[in-house]
Amino acid sequence: MINKILVPIDGSRNSEKGLRYACELANKLGASITVIHIISIPYTGESAIFHIKPLEDAGKMILEQARNLLKDIKCSGTHLVLREGSGNPGHEIVKFAKDENVSLIVMSAKGHSALAHLLLGSVSDMVSKYAPCPILIVK
Repeated sequence: MINKILVPIDGSRNSEKGLRYACELANKLGASITVIHIISIPYTGESAIFHIKPLEDAGKMILEQARNLLKDIKCSGTHLVLREGSGNPGHEIVKFAKDENVSLIVMSAKGHSALAHLLLGSVSDMVSKYAPCPILIVK
């Protein structure tokens, strides 16, 4: 039974489509939605401190846009999570899904950056290989 839906977003139009689809699905099934944005920290150690703040601010803005969209499309039972991680955001999405016992992940096939795709690998590919639950990829 699908009762907890996880929707990773990155601020792109494609991730917005995934969020809209997840909302429609959640409303029909009576499921809750968790919207997550992963801040990918490019550095570790002391140098990371100087680079985190702008990433956190951007992440908060992305989640605020998602909150407004959810309100506009009348999606209930939602909460938003900002999470930090280093490396591929796919690892954090999979970890979160396991920790929170998510029953479905809804995400877009393509995210923000072609360069990030080349450097980090596809987030959706990573999640589809290691997720503990079914995944719905929205194009």
